[in-house]
Amino acid sequence: MSKKMRPMGVGLIFAGFCFFFNPYFATLDVLPDFIGALLIWLGLLTYARISEPMAEARRAFLKLALADAVKNLMLLVIFGMGPSNEQPTMLLIAAFCSASLGLFFFLPAVRALFDGMEYLALSYDCAPLYAVNRSGHSVTERLKRFVCAFLVLREIISLLPEFAALLNSAYVDSGMVWLYDYIGVMRLLASFPVLILGLIYLGRVIVYFVRVLRQHEFRLRLAEAYAAHMESHPGVAIRARHLVAFVLLGLGAVLTLDFYLDFQNIIPDALAALLFAVGVLLLKAPWRYRLPVAAMAAAFGGIASASSRLSYQFYMEFTPAAINKTQDAAAAYFRLWLSSLGEMLIFLTFLVMLLLLLRYTFRHYAGYIPEHTDGNFESRSLARLREEFDGMLIKCFLLGFISALFSFLYDYVKVWPEDRRIYRLLEFLWMPDFLFAIIFAAYFCYLLSTVSLQIEARHYYE
Repeated sequence: MSKKMRPMGVGLIFAGFCFFFNPYFATLDVLPDFIGALLIWLGLLTYARISEPMAEARRAFLKLALADAVKNLMLLVIFGMGPSNEQPTMLLIAAFCSASLGLFFFLPAVRALFDGMEYLALSYDCAPLYAVNRSGHSVTERLKRFVCAFLVLREIISLLPEFAALLNSAYVDSGMVWLYDYIGVMRLLASFPVLILGLIYLGRVIVYFVRVLRQHEFRLRLAEAYAAHMESHPGVAIRARHLVAFVLLGLGAVLTLDFYLDFQNIIPDALAALLFAVGVLLLKAPWRYRLPVAAMAAAFGGIASASSRLSYQFYMEFTPAAINKTQDAAAAYFRLWLSSLGEMLIFLTFLVMLLLLLRYTFRHYAGYIPEHTDGNFESRSLARLREEFDGMLIKCFLLGFISALFSFLYDYVKVWPEDRRIYRLLEFLWMPDFLFAIIFAAYFCYLLSTVSLQIEARHYYE
């Protein structure tokens, strides 16, 4: 046994579980569960390569992270679109849906993780993790049951105050309107038992992972198995590096969506640019290709943030009717228009550079490379595959161009300088702007998944 090898760590997995202990207030989670699920997903990467049960648990936590992220996005949409008199009922429906959706993905993921941990303990002879006590259950099995019970209780208790919203809407004609005035107090009272249970949950999770950390020989055997696996599968590192890069690029594309509440874009473009830049730097390509694309991503984040700030300042300081009446309003509107135009041009430049970088990645790391290059069947198949991918790149650019064009037009005409009917109609450009942004993000993610699958197919048996 090598003394220089570091034992397998569990820090990210423990950090992920720490995001689940807190109560949420009116369906708003201070510590978002999807962040904890992503941390666990990352922490299970090394375990999944040597254990199929852990690979299954990792897939379950990825589904949980995606579902919870979508749930939070939909809650923002619901709270931003509904009229004030319908908010109680909408809040109740959203609370029930989010609780049901959360448990549907939460419980299988937790069970799969602790079942995988017990499987590893049995496989590598770690008795403290699989030995049963008088109740006939191991410490891993007991923690699994407690965590599942805590998650169910957290959802049930947190839902109780929301019944007041339904009661208020049902008895609004019976003088029960006063009940909803105390909904904040009721939510606060409901959060106390959840917080107490959460602290107990956190204590038991800490005790369990401290127990795991003390199993030095067990974690060292896992590390040796992982090192042997990586040595016999050199393509694993290439697949994992590109997968992480593609996930970051896909999230960046999703965050380019513009969603305005009170004239402010609540989805920051700077965060999208940061994800783009980190994803580009993680790609396995020469630095002379990656650095310019990452720099262009940073430039896009800067001008997009400036454009959003100028737009918000204009709405706060001027009215549309003042554009043709005062020089200050006209100058502010011109700066808004100019920054929006610059944002579109820089985004399209970045998109072209990014697609060319993906083309380089595909040609060097994706698709089966035949050993014999004498014009045989495999060579012709590879050529057709590359031509097909080039067609997908062109489609992706066209969708990105249309999305950027509608975004620019909406920024330009959502403030109309004159009170004419045509300007009133152009105000509804936010709908194609939002729609084509979703279409572009979805197709870009599909493009990345295609590259990822081809890279995995090529390096799977290496």
